Amino acid sequence: MMQSLRRTAATAARKGRTALPRQPRRYAHDEAAHGHGHAPVNEPIGIGFWGTIATIPAAWALYFVSRDSSDNAQPFLTRIINRYTETAEKWSKRNDLHVRMIEQAGEDRVLFMNTRPQEHVDMKFPEIMNVGSPYNVPAGSQNSMDKVIEKYKKLAYEDNERKLEALRNNTIKGEQAFEKIHLRKGPADSQ
Repeated sequence: MMQSLRRTAATAARKGRTALPRQPRRYAHDEAAHGHGHAPVNEPIGIGFWGTIATIPAAWALYFVSRDSSDNAQPFLTRIINRYTETAEKWSKRNDLHVRMIEQAGEDRVLFMNTRPQEHVDMKFPEIMNVGSPYNVPAGSQNSMDKVIEKYKKLAYEDNERKLEALRNNTIKGEQAFEKIHLRKGPADSQ
C-alpha cells in the first residue's frame, strides 16, 4: 500500500515540472548538409564478374574432355558414366540371381513339406542291420511279438468288461460311501 502511494506522489511531482522543448537530433553530417559531394569510393570487381569470366574456360574444358580422342576409345565423360552404370548392372544381375535362389529355396521347401516320407529303403548291404550291439535291442525286433500283443489286448478287454460291470452294478470302490474304521479297544482302554 505504501509503495503505491509513493509511486503516485512521484508521478504527480514529475508532471508539475515544465519540460523545455527539445529539438530532434539530426543524423546528417556537416559535409552533406553543406552540399559537398561524397569522397570517391573504390569498389572492387565482384564475384559475379569473375564467375562469368570463369565459365568460358570451363565450357571449353568440358567440350575438350567430352569429345572423342580417337575412333576406338570412348570420351572421358562417357567412360566415367559407363563405369557407374556397369556397377549398377552388376548389382542388378546379383539381385536377380539372389531372387531366383530364394524362389528355388521356397519351391524346395514346399516340395519337402508336402511329400510323404519313403517307407521302404533299399540297401546295398542289408546284413548290416543284423550286426550290432546285443544290449540296446528294441522289443519285437528279434522275435515276433504278435502272441504277446494278443495276450495283453485280451487282458485289457477283460479288465474293461469288469469295470463296466462294476459301473452297471454301482459297486465302484471310489464311489462307495466312507466306512468308519473302529479301532479295537485294548486292555488299557477298557477301564
